[in-house]
Amino acid sequence: MDNTEEQQVERLKEFWQEHGKGIIAGAVIGFGIFYGWRYYDHYQTAQKEQASAAYQTLLDSVAEAEKDSDALASIEAFVKSTPSDAYRSLAQLNLAKAAVEAGDLDKAKEALQDVATNSSHSALVAIAQLRLARIQVAEKQYDQALATLSKSYPESYNGFVAELQGDVYAAQGNIEKAREAYTKAAASGEQLTPVLEMKINQLAML
Repeated sequence: MDNTEEQQVERLKEFWQEHGKGIIAGAVIGFGIFYGWRYYDHYQTAQKEQASAAYQTLLDSVAEAEKDSDALASIEAFVKSTPSDAYRSLAQLNLAKAAVEAGDLDKAKEALQDVATNSSHSALVAIAQLRLARIQVAEKQYDQALATLSKSYPESYNGFVAELQGDVYAAQGNIEKAREAYTKAAASGEQLTPVLEMKINQLAML
């Protein structure tokens, strides 16, 4: 080995003495991050699959329940136990439906308000707000319903919001505002629904 090669070997040894631990540590950390992410991704997928299966089991249980109270109990237990935001929100929507069928409108409003306030899914928030507004209209809480309908909604829900606003104004006897809201609802949808058409025709006769 000539002097040049010896010098190169010495420089390589010095380099590894100085930086070797850092390089190895970096490789180990990189390896750990990669496999840590793979594990996390696998864990997340497994969690989603478990939540989906649990939600389907819940739906089956609710469908087979002989009493409204049994259905409510099953849904409430699921809501408390699931870590999934999406399935928790879906369960709360089902809880509200079951509560309405059981005549417990306060419980229904509580479940819908929970979704409207806490869900990270805009579509589920919109559905919860619309259903909450419908209950408020049924209870003649018109100002509360209009406040609920004034919240943020995805553009695709504009027609539903406008139609329900029309229902509120019609119930209040404000024919002009009801007509404007129904007209807006008709313009927002791809086609005029029979129910909305009936509402518009009824106002036209007044």
